Amino acid sequence: MTKQSRTPTSDAPATTRKRFSVPLEPIFAVLALGWLGVMLRSAQVSVSTAAEGALAVYLAAYSLPGLISASLVAGAATGLTAVTLIGPVRRAGATVRFAVASAAGLLVGAGAALLVLESYGQGDAITILAATFAASATAGGAFAGIRHAPLAGAVINASLGVFLIGFVLNLFQGPLLDLFGSGDTQASQASALSWFSLTSSLLSALLAGIIAYLTLASGQGDERPRWAVYLAGGAGAGLVLLASEAIARTGGGQLLDLAGQLSEADRAAQDILANARFNNGLVVLFVGAITAMILLGRTLKPVEDD
Repeated sequence: MTKQSRTPTSDAPATTRKRFSVPLEPIFAVLALGWLGVMLRSAQVSVSTAAEGALAVYLAAYSLPGLISASLVAGAATGLTAVTLIGPVRRAGATVRFAVASAAGLLVGAGAALLVLESYGQGDAITILAATFAASATAGGAFAGIRHAPLAGAVINASLGVFLIGFVLNLFQGPLLDLFGSGDTQASQASALSWFSLTSSLLSALLAGIIAYLTLASGQGDERPRWAVYLAGGAGAGLVLLASEAIARTGGGQLLDLAGQLSEADRAAQDILANARFNNGLVVLFVGAITAMILLGRTLKPVEDD
C-alpha cells in the first residue's frame, strides 16, 4: 500500500491579521485643548488691557459664549480620549464609561477655571467665568460618555471644523466686508455685515455636515451607522453652539446682566449679538444635518428587483 500524501484543503481555517490602527481621539483632544487655550489667552489679553472695570465686564460678557463652546468641546474630546484609551472601561457598562468621561471633562474644567482665576484677576465677573468653564467642560465630558462613541467623535470633529472656519473668516473679515459692499454709510455696513454673517453660518454648516459624515463613514467595523446617527452627527455642531448660548444665559446670566446695565447701547449690543449667535446655531444645526443626509443618500444604492 502506498501512502497518500495529504494536501491542505481550502476548507482549513485561515488566520486573520489585525490591522494596527492609531486612535485619532488624542489628536483631536490636543486640538480642542489648544483651541481652548487660544480662546482663554485672547480673552485674558482683552480683559486685562481694559482700563476700566466696566469695560472689562463688557469684554468678558462678549467672549463668554465662545469660551463656553470651546470648553464644551475640549471636555468632550478629553472625555472621549479617556474612554478610548482605557479599553476595558468601554465594556464595563454605561455607568463606568460615564464616570470616566465626566472625570476627564472635570479635570479640563478645573484647569481652565484655575487658569482664569490666576491670570484674569479678581472680581465677580471673573469668578462667574471660572465656574461656568468648569461646568461646561464637565458637561462636555459627560456627553462623551454616550454609548455611541463614533457619534461623539463626529460632533467633536465637526465643532472643531466650525471653530476653524470661523477663525479663518475673521482673519479676512475686512476684505470680505468690502466684497459685500461695505461703504461709508451705516446702511451699507449693516448690509455687508449681514451677508458676512450669513456666509459664515452657511460655510460653517456645510463643513460641519461634511466632517460629521466623513467621521462616521470612515469608522471601523462592518456595521454601518443608521441614518439617524448621520443626522445627529451633522446637527451636532449646531447643538453645541445652541447649548453654549443656553449655558451663557443661565450660568453666565449675572455677567450678561452686569454688561447690559452699563448703558442702553450696551444692552442693545448684547441683545443683537445674542440673537446673531442663536441664528447662527440654528443654521449650523439644520444645514449641517441636511448636508450629512445628502452625502449619505448619494452613497445608497437602489434596491434591485428580483
